[in-house]
Amino acid sequence: MKLDQMDLLLKQALKPGRYIHSVNTMKAAVSLAEHYGEDVEAAAVAGLLHDCAKNLRDDETLEYCRTHGIELSELEKRQVFLMHGEVGAILACEKYEVNDEIVLNAIRYHTTGYPDMNMMDKIIFLADYIEPGRTHSEVDNVRKLAYEDINRALISSFDNIIKYVIHQRGLIHPNTIKARNSILMMISDNNQN
Repeated sequence: MKLDQMDLLLKQALKPGRYIHSVNTMKAAVSLAEHYGEDVEAAAVAGLLHDCAKNLRDDETLEYCRTHGIELSELEKRQVFLMHGEVGAILACEKYEVNDEIVLNAIRYHTTGYPDMNMMDKIIFLADYIEPGRTHSEVDNVRKLAYEDINRALISSFDNIIKYVIHQRGLIHPNTIKARNSILMMISDNNQN
């Protein structure tokens, strides 16, 4: 399926604000992919579709998980919204005909991150965080960092996300902690070489 066809389908599936966010994320992803010499088309697809499951109700998300054999941790059962990435990867494949595992993985983990993220994963995670519609207090700093050092930009965004979740008295997904630690260790190793 071509990007313009995906765009049309997505526009029908999402609420207007979520659709605008998705288009903005796609634009940010394309810009970052160009900057880092990554596959621009893959970044566009992953950026556009990253939230394709976001407007599903919790019961619909849980049904996708059940029918596709996805076992939820206790944390995920309590915070079903965290599963929109995992279910989004399923929808991207089934509804939008995406078969590229790199794209599907970037969609799958754009909310939590995971250890040893590849460059496309990092691009989509950051694009979602820094897209032009975002106005949170640290976004300008992370936008600037995203084009200077993607790993330091990720650490900054993980730190901000963790602080926000703590402030909200929410549960922090273990993948987020593992992703942050993985990138910090990589930065440390690179500094020692």
